[in-house]
Amino acid sequence: MSMDPPKVLLEATFLDAVTQPDHPRHDECVAAYRELVQQFEDEQVLLVAVSDHLRAVDHPHGLTTGEKVKWFVHRPRLGVFAPVDPLYVGGQHRRAAAATKVDDPTVALTLVMCSRYGVRRVATLHEAYEAFDLDLLPLPVA
Repeated sequence: MSMDPPKVLLEATFLDAVTQPDHPRHDECVAAYRELVQQFEDEQVLLVAVSDHLRAVDHPHGLTTGEKVKWFVHRPRLGVFAPVDPLYVGGQHRRAAAATKVDDPTVALTLVMCSRYGVRRVATLHEAYEAFDLDLLPLPVA
């Protein structure tokens, strides 16, 4: 057990695959997520996600501004992603992402958040992350 276990970021495509039973890689991602949750319970890793992406799966039909503020202040720990901590996005993160040379704004923001929070391991289905110095989580075959 470490006082500060490594963080594993659950990227937007991974979150979507876990929550969508009709996703072609749903079973693989669910198996990988179960393994990550077990590692979390064994205090080997911390699970994190970009707050924008986590909020989108927590509330797929959207939230009012007031509900977003309430979610930001106190995210309920319910559902499948209860053990996942949000990495809250601020204006400085959005500006840094916009200043990158990465074409996809979601990828740019995720990379900024990884850099700012010291995240090296990423669970993703998006091939764009292969071009960066990250440890991409291999997905088991379900």
